[in-house]
Amino acid sequence: MKTEVIAVSSGKGGVGKTTLSVNLGIAMSRQGKNVCLFDADTNLANINIMLRETPLYTLQHVLDGEKSISDIVVHSNGISLVPGASGVTDFNELNDVAQKRLLKALGELERQYDVILVDTSAGIHDNVLDFIQAAHQTIVVVTPEPTSLTDSFSLLRMLRKRKYRKRINVVVNSAESELGARKVFKRFSGAVAKYIGYQPAYLGYVGNDPIVSSAICSQVPVRVYRPESIASLCFDRIGKSLLSLIRQHAEDKSLSDNWYKQISVDPQKVLAQSKSSPVPGGLVPRARKAENPLHQDKTQRLKYQHDDRARKKQVMEEHSLALIDYVENTDFTKQEISTTLERFNQAFFKRFKNYPADIVSQINELLQINALPQDQINQLLSELMLFYRDNRLRIDRDSNAGFLNQQINDYVDEYGQYPFDTTQALMQSIGMGQVTNEAIMELDNILHLVGKSAVSLELKTKQSVYATDIQHDMNEVADSIIETVDTNVSAKKVEGREPYGNQALKDSISFASKVAN
Repeated sequence: MKTEVIAVSSGKGGVGKTTLSVNLGIAMSRQGKNVCLFDADTNLANINIMLRETPLYTLQHVLDGEKSISDIVVHSNGISLVPGASGVTDFNELNDVAQKRLLKALGELERQYDVILVDTSAGIHDNVLDFIQAAHQTIVVVTPEPTSLTDSFSLLRMLRKRKYRKRINVVVNSAESELGARKVFKRFSGAVAKYIGYQPAYLGYVGNDPIVSSAICSQVPVRVYRPESIASLCFDRIGKSLLSLIRQHAEDKSLSDNWYKQISVDPQKVLAQSKSSPVPGGLVPRARKAENPLHQDKTQRLKYQHDDRARKKQVMEEHSLALIDYVENTDFTKQEISTTLERFNQAFFKRFKNYPADIVSQINELLQINALPQDQINQLLSELMLFYRDNRLRIDRDSNAGFLNQQINDYVDEYGQYPFDTTQALMQSIGMGQVTNEAIMELDNILHLVGKSAVSLELKTKQSVYATDIQHDMNEVADSIIETVDTNVSAKKVEGREPYGNQALKDSISFASKVAN
């Protein structure tokens, strides 16, 4: 996998940029990465001081050709350090040979490390912008102070003028809490999006921990000084987030390739000088063929659109992870979390006219674990019945019949009787011509069985008057049914239609059969 080069910068000094670079490098090293810290702060170049290291050689010795890059690297606390060259105001102003040496040094570093953190100078100097553009992505360090936000805003505005199109991460330092850090980021990113057009990503925050100052005074990184401190845990978390973003880039560009594009070198001049005074192992830049401007603009536009979508997708994923953290955080009440999630549901429904989850499955799960109060279940049932009543025409006949039959059967099983007058339902069905001759004959037989059972009961109880009355009534009902059916059958034959059965009648017959037995 290609080395990931990450520039760490800020709009102003004193915001903790170098502290972040050092401790982030150590945190990523503890997570299994081979990390190199490149001190590109040409104004101060003081990373070695924070690590309590006194390097014998610096990057200046490499630029002068006195030492190779491997000769000046310092190893401390599990990371490697390339000491900076104080006093170099602009790498673009170096002579051609020194620039070639720088390109060679960068190429060697990329072959040795997984991650290179470039600690740039603060501000908007060309040297800072060049390193940011040469890196694969950048981290901008801000604090809640207004001056830090405005200076970082200016930095991004200068990058915009250079048509910078790579990922911009923001770390909020000296924040009282993550919630406060996110408020600062929201205010900053909102202004950047509105006036510059960038969508920076929230990478994390570093809490306002007094242990950091103690560690700096002791010249020991806080990640080593107090591994369990608030700040150290923040650095670990940022390191994990950053490692999750590291991937092999689609474009086959290394730091040295990108840097070559930044420096103002005439390829023909460098080629001529390399022939007269070559540098052992030096890189010889090759002249590149000029591309069609229209094709280049179209390619650049498509690439920007693709990168912009990928950046927004990553932001959405980060927000999702942050939301999960909030849900799991015991500092927030159920009501606070519910209110926030409800806003997401409303926005989703407004756009898609649907909810993001399977409502039926969620209700079933709640019912299974008895999480719904009885009053809510009653309300839900009432709403469903009202919907069924108002929208039954939208439901097919078979589904209607199945639903009603299931409700009736459940009622009978529960209470031992039907929820309606079965005799009246039977007579209405016969009157509407919904009963066949076969069904009537079966019902007649059942009624006679019921009569015989009643007579038998009378013989046992010696109350013949009731048996006689029941037998008389059964005969009358049977005769009335047969007469009505004969009339309906004749009428339907004249109309050319066949009578058909009804499930309610079959249920009544089935129920009568149970009574007879």
